[in-house]
Amino acid sequence: MKLNNCLNRILFNKEQRVKNQGELIDKYNSALLSLTINIPGATKLSDDSKYIYEVALQELKNLGLKELDQILTSNEAGCEALICVEIDAIKLKTLTSKIEENHPLGRFMDIDVIDKNKQILSRKIPRKCYICDTNAKECARSQKHALKELLDHISTKVHDYKTSI
Repeated sequence: MKLNNCLNRILFNKEQRVKNQGELIDKYNSALLSLTINIPGATKLSDDSKYIYEVALQELKNLGLKELDQILTSNEAGCEALICVEIDAIKLKTLTSKIEENHPLGRFMDIDVIDKNKQILSRKIPRKCYICDTNAKECARSQKHALKELLDHISTKVHDYKTSI
């Protein structure tokens, strides 16, 4: 029953996120950043996920974009940020992809860019698994790695990042 409740929370959050995304885009007629944290398993709100979220928010702030509005949420379904910004969506996707690809914790950040027509700009190259070089979706579908192995890997990366700064 607990897993079902968790899935329901995650699905409800996703529906609410899509609703809020549409409302912000309609209100500002502008590009939108949608930040979530890639954490496998039922527990979406952990010390590691909160830390990655804060780092991601700081990295987005460092881009120096003109923010029009934002909705920041943190609950048992995870941490999320919706940030409406004044910039061309294609340029924004280029900037956010660099964070995801180059930041030591970027692999755990999911930064979607939605244009003013409510179209999600997709990445050109599929993401790789946290642990191996396999396509992440294929790896997850086959359950190649145990949940504990994935979470331990994330914790190690977060610890390594904290000690490097």
